[in-house]
Amino acid sequence: MWKYINDNFARYPSQVKVLRKLISLGLSVRKDHENMPRVYCGDVEVKASAIAQALGVDRRAVIEILGKIISDPELSNFYSQLKPIPDFSMVSSRLGMGVIQIVPTSATQPGIISGVSQVIARENISIRQVIVDDPELVDSPRATIVRDSPIPGHLLSDLKKIPGVEAVVIL
Repeated sequence: MWKYINDNFARYPSQVKVLRKLISLGLSVRKDHENMPRVYCGDVEVKASAIAQALGVDRRAVIEILGKIISDPELSNFYSQLKPIPDFSMVSSRLGMGVIQIVPTSATQPGIISGVSQVIARENISIRQVIVDDPELVDSPRATIVRDSPIPGHLLSDLKKIPGVEAVVIL
């Protein structure tokens, strides 16, 4: 999808900004009951003017890209199926859970999450949530892992030994 967006919208930086934000927030674009393109967070409509204001772009740029999304089968199929997900990393400590962030040497290296999962599973600790930043959206992507319990200190050295792991941060 990134190549498609870059190839077709590179000349429209405001529209690319909107496209990227919709993806990063999991906001979908679908037609309403009047066949007009609308932005939704789940089933809650988000006004184009609110998106424009948040991004510092003209509302017309938002409306224009929404029309392009709906009229382009590839974009429409992709954007109509996006869903927002909750990020429990900042509130999990209140629930007695633990959170770590994995800083990769390269976010495109395969096997990092698999290695982290194996190390955590050896301690019989359940993983509740894994959120991995998209390197196309974030300058310094990380993997945030929410667990049922705080991570034992002795696992930090095992996690740091995983190929592709630069650092482990306990939140």
